[in-house]
Amino acid sequence: MKNEEKPFEVTKTFGLGVLLKLTKKNVRGIEISSNGKTFTSNVSLLKLTDAVNATIKAHHISLKIR
Repeated sequence: MKNEEKPFEVTKTFGLGVLLKLTKKNVRGIEISSNGKTFTSNVSLLKLTDAVNATIKAHHISLKIR
């Protein structure tokens, strides 16, 4: 499996959890699981990024990083 095809995994945070849950609900084929410390998707980073970006755009979400 090529690196860009590997399931994506990221450290769990509340805000990211909300965004990923919304993405999972609104984009077909996206599955997100958690082991308590990390989120893991069933798709690659590229596919998950595209799905999250589509969710952000569709819901008019703006991120503020401090």
